[in-house]
Amino acid sequence: MQLTGEKILAAPPEAVWTALIDPVFLKALIPGCQEMSGSPEAGYDIVVERGVGGMTARMTGRFDLREVQPGQGCLLVGGGSGGAVGQARGKARIRLSPEGRGTRLAWDIAAELEGKLAGIPQFVVNMAARKVADGFVERFAAALERRPVQTKGWLGRIVPR
Repeated sequence: MQLTGEKILAAPPEAVWTALIDPVFLKALIPGCQEMSGSPEAGYDIVVERGVGGMTARMTGRFDLREVQPGQGCLLVGGGSGGAVGQARGKARIRLSPEGRGTRLAWDIAAELEGKLAGIPQFVVNMAARKVADGFVERFAAALERRPVQTKGWLGRIVPR
């Protein structure tokens, strides 16, 4: 699975970077996130429960930051296991650049699924991944800008489970 995108945020790159590496800030914005801890230096541990393609998985994983350039971006590398449901691993290139008084947040994600997860049709996985990524970025932007989120449907929920 490949996924790319970008969004202009109404916050300076330093503020966006600080939020991107804060596990407490991120936990509340990641759909289904039950636990998240760690630091940029030590890596992050995460537990997420999500459903896709008629399956629900409790994924326990870890990701590390590499090629870190504070205020400019990094490479996230990690993966997780959902037991009998399968595993996922991937990487995401995150780039931050000044844009007027705000920041352009850009991302390129590559992920691979194994086990039962790999049996889900690719278009379903891509659609779910796009919805999760877009929803996360909208919630992230709203939290940074301290404004309410305008939502439609289940994807836009800002309250974590």
